[in-house]
Amino acid sequence: MRLERKMKGRLFYKILATYLILVILVIAVMEFFLTPRVRDTITRGVMDRMTGHARIMALMSMDELLAKVGELAAGAGARITLINPAGKVLADSSEHDQKMDNHLNRSEVQEARIKGLGTAIRYSRTLQQNMFYVAVAVREKDRLQGYVRLARSLAEVSLSIEYLYRAIYLTLFIIAIPSLLLAFVFSRNIVSPIRRLTELTQRIRAGETPPPMLADSDDEIGRLIQDVNFLLEQQQEKIRYATAEKSKLEAAFDGMVEGVLTLDGDNRIDQFNRGLRKMIGKKRAEILGKTPLEVFRSADLQAALIRFRETGETIQQEITLGADRPLILNANISAIKGYPGNEGKIMMVFHDVTRLKQLERMRMDFIANVTHEIRTPLTAIIGYIETLQQGTVHDREQTDRFLRTAYDNARRLNRLVDDLLTLSNIETGEAKMQFREVNMAEVIGEVGKTMASQAAARQIALEEDIPTPLPPFYADRDRVFQILLNILDNAIKFTPPGGTVRINATGDDGGFLVVRISDTGIGIPKQDLPRLGERFYRVEKNRSRESGGTGLGLSIVKHLMAAHGGRLEIASTPGEGTTVSLYFPAAGPPGANTRP
Repeated sequence: MRLERKMKGRLFYKILATYLILVILVIAVMEFFLTPRVRDTITRGVMDRMTGHARIMALMSMDELLAKVGELAAGAGARITLINPAGKVLADSSEHDQKMDNHLNRSEVQEARIKGLGTAIRYSRTLQQNMFYVAVAVREKDRLQGYVRLARSLAEVSLSIEYLYRAIYLTLFIIAIPSLLLAFVFSRNIVSPIRRLTELTQRIRAGETPPPMLADSDDEIGRLIQDVNFLLEQQQEKIRYATAEKSKLEAAFDGMVEGVLTLDGDNRIDQFNRGLRKMIGKKRAEILGKTPLEVFRSADLQAALIRFRETGETIQQEITLGADRPLILNANISAIKGYPGNEGKIMMVFHDVTRLKQLERMRMDFIANVTHEIRTPLTAIIGYIETLQQGTVHDREQTDRFLRTAYDNARRLNRLVDDLLTLSNIETGEAKMQFREVNMAEVIGEVGKTMASQAAARQIALEEDIPTPLPPFYADRDRVFQILLNILDNAIKFTPPGGTVRINATGDDGGFLVVRISDTGIGIPKQDLPRLGERFYRVEKNRSRESGGTGLGLSIVKHLMAAHGGRLEIASTPGEGTTVSLYFPAAGPPGANTRP
């Protein structure tokens, strides 16, 4: 509605005003050009008629004129004055002659005396108004008898002109009214389709997809509407194609695991994807419009960006974010080329290599730990054997002690190799696991009996709290026994004499059968808890090694629990003890009863 009023105010009234101005111009032209011509024409007509009457009257004798002066005045429609050659008024159709002045010096009389015909327009003191005079000399046999003068008021001429003007203006008014009505209709017919075209373009600018317009005629406006419809259809097709392509690009952009951002000419971030936001854990408002230094707080990245601006060559830079849990990113900085309007724009692609770095560190630690774990028993074995080979030991008891130590280190080395093979088989899926229904209470009882003597030797109380009956679950019984034995063995090893180790089980805990093994041992520092389960990781390396551990026990447990679809959780307080919770799925594994 507002648009329609605006359109009318701008175009409709302009067209209508054009027609109105044309009408006013026509009237003005008539006023300035036609009116003087009409006035002159009417004046000449009056003068010619008066001259004609005067010439006819001049053919009569003065006596006849005196006798018929009133009749002649009525017939001529003018005032008639008869003047003798001396200028005395003999008769006047409107006044008594004795009351009038001598007229010999009047301009029209003087002109008639010289030329035979005289005219004048002047003010009449007798009638006190402007008059038009025509005087003709009356002659008889070439002898001047006098003058006949006809006079007519200019007011009468002006009245005639006024009557004519009224008729003309009335005619123009009668013509102007329907002309303006036609102009009104014509203007509306022009404005209406243009208004609809404007509404159409406004809807397009607002992002709508309006239907094509209907062309009501085959004139220029109709053809314009058809052209606009054609352009609209093409534009909508291009918009659909561009939107589809943009959606694909945005989906690909946002679906990328890598973090991607673009910088404008001022080194401010103008675009980024969801991967970057998740990678660095910041909100949109904390990234958009900021500089990389403000977002990443990395001097290395800023230096790489400056170096790229100077050289223009693709730069790769590894940066580390955070201290407690560092995020390691590999940043690739390059220019955006071949895209109009993007001169000076930069793209940064970030690859999260934190896990790769962790795996690399774990691999290096693994190699170092394996080398160290193997070297220690091998060094002991080789040392004792070399001593015995040299024959420097002659005491049988000392020889037996050397051999027993070498044997113990060989067994330790064998356990290490066995644990490594077990762990490798579990990770590669080569370890075949036989899933069947298992009674957890029975397995816990067997493990308790197995470790009872070791607990008694260390003066540690072993307590069991097993509700009956526990629901059966599907698992590899031997692997479950291995898991419980490993955890219980660690609990006994790291609990000082006089301590307690408790085993309890919960039958239904969110779809899991949970076994908890708690001790009152030395506990585990908080910073070490996340690394428990890593290969060869020991909280107290010397003590664990002295107790005969390989450092692979918890790692094997963790992988066996994952193979059962369960999980391992450890909670500990230094000086108070540790609780290990084992979550076994209460339902059977999906698929067959045997799985790797």
